[in-house]
Amino acid sequence: MKLRMIEHRMKTTNLLFCTLIGIGLAGLASAQSKPAPPSVVVAPATMQELQKQDEFVGRVVADQSVDLQARVEGILEEVNFTEGGTVKKSDVLFRIEKRKYAASVDSAQAALKSAQASAQSDKADLDRQQTLFNKGDIPQAILDTAKATYAEGQAAVDEAIADLKIAQIDLDYTEIVSPLDGRIGLSAVDAGNIVDSDSGVLATVSSIDPILVSFFVSEPVLLRERRNGSITQNDINLSTQITLADGGVFPSDGKVTYVGDSVGQDTGTVELRATFANSDGVLIPGQFVTVSLSDPEDPKVLTVPRNAVQFDKQGYFVFSVDGKNTVHRMNIEIGTQSATRTQVKSGLKEGDRVVVQGLQKIHNGLVVKPVDSQS
Repeated sequence: MKLRMIEHRMKTTNLLFCTLIGIGLAGLASAQSKPAPPSVVVAPATMQELQKQDEFVGRVVADQSVDLQARVEGILEEVNFTEGGTVKKSDVLFRIEKRKYAASVDSAQAALKSAQASAQSDKADLDRQQTLFNKGDIPQAILDTAKATYAEGQAAVDEAIADLKIAQIDLDYTEIVSPLDGRIGLSAVDAGNIVDSDSGVLATVSSIDPILVSFFVSEPVLLRERRNGSITQNDINLSTQITLADGGVFPSDGKVTYVGDSVGQDTGTVELRATFANSDGVLIPGQFVTVSLSDPEDPKVLTVPRNAVQFDKQGYFVFSVDGKNTVHRMNIEIGTQSATRTQVKSGLKEGDRVVVQGLQKIHNGLVVKPVDSQS
């Protein structure tokens, strides 16, 4: 009897254990079968100006660019900058051996002192001759000679002063300084070489903040902007945005500050230049960018990326993702469209996130994993 009871208990325990294992495996299988939320790319609805869709190829140019050259002859003792780095106005970039020029300054100073001493002696002699002439002790000819001698002495002083200035200028030229804040290129000569005025450009300094973007517009575009008052004889009221080579948009707008005074006969275009703040040095001379024009007074409208907008028998709609990452179908009324953006007249508000990629795998009410668009 006891043996049978023990066997019964063992069978019951095994059955319970198997049941628990089965429940655990079923739960694990259920957890594994539940799919993860699909990833979708979203972009916000933003206020933009869609009236003009003009885009032009532009090139970044320095507002100022200076070629540095030697103006005196001598051995180049120092090159005091990092090639490709930034420099400040009045920084000493090159230093030429100055001992010869310092000696020339000393010589000129000595010559000036000698001339001044001689002139002082001539003045004293002139004063004596004038006194004697007033007493009638000497003829007019002697007084005239004394006046001429004094005048020659004064001329010698003036010449010595000029020679000293020239010597000092030559001494100053042994230090080649930056005329502006900017970025400097490669050095064309190394320390230890002899340089002079025939050595050519030693290096070039270009300003980088602010910086200019040059682009060319067609004659019809220029006429349109003149007729709508954006370009007048006394003012230019056009702003620009630029897109960089990697597709990124430069963070600040530029202002058109120059409009060419003639139309190119071969191209039928006019050059415009826009000024951009460039404190981070992102823009450098020679870069190619895409330029778009806008009038600051044009109204901005609510827009979404064009590829977010869909159409069915109910009309135009987008899929919006709320704060809990749930998808909602939003019926919208559209307006003006550009190559990349669509105006939304109703149905959305600024900042709403809409799905721009992954539309084929979502539906209303689905929870998703949103990823912000990079464009």
